[in-house]
Order: sequence, then C-alpha cells, then structure tokens
Amino acid sequence: MRSVGKFYDDKNFPRGFSRSGVFTVSEAQILENYGRTMRGLADGSLVPETDNEQDFLSEITGSKEIQSSYAKCWVKYTNKTTNKVRSYTLCVSQRKQSNNDYEDEDVDNDLDI
Repeated sequence: MRSVGKFYDDKNFPRGFSRSGVFTVSEAQILENYGRTMRGLADGSLVPETDNEQDFLSEITGSKEIQSSYAKCWVKYTNKTTNKVRSYTLCVSQRKQSNNDYEDEDVDNDLDI
C-alpha cells in the first residue's frame, strides 16, 4: 500500500495512536504510515492503484472477508471513533436538594441531670 503521508487524529487520539492504549505498536505504525491512504480509499477521494489497495477496499466494504492487517486496523479505528462509549458507575450523582427537605423539628435539648 502506498503512503500519502503521516496520519494523525488529534481530535480522538490527542496523544497519538501508540500512547492511546487502544492500538498495538504495529497497528499504531500502520495507522500513522498508511492512515491517510486508507481514509482516502474509504471515502472515495483516492482510487485504488494496486491489488493490495483493491483488496483493502473490498474488505472494508464487506464484499470480502477481512484478512489483511490494514483492513483490521482500519475497522478497529473506525469502530473506536464512531461508536460512543458507555460507562456505568456504581455511584449515584448528587442531586440538587431543596431547602424544604429538612425542616426544623422541635428537639428537646434539655438534659436532666
């Protein structure tokens, strides 16, 4: 696959692909070196010139089973950037309390000694 230039995604991975903890070292290198080419092939701005690029395009569109490391890496990247991550917590967020929740009660503070 040809390399058009370095690929960075500062919006989703501001510290880089290798420091994100999502991609392996080899996947991060593939994305950095060939990511612009893969993005161009995926959105149609580049036309496939080699058999590898044609195979990549047919793998990410679903007409072929994903086998190449380029297609696996690109599918992983698109899944991480397009799918929203849901997180669940065990803590309840604090709610705004009104002043009427606790009313002053008559409390006898008389101590009989």
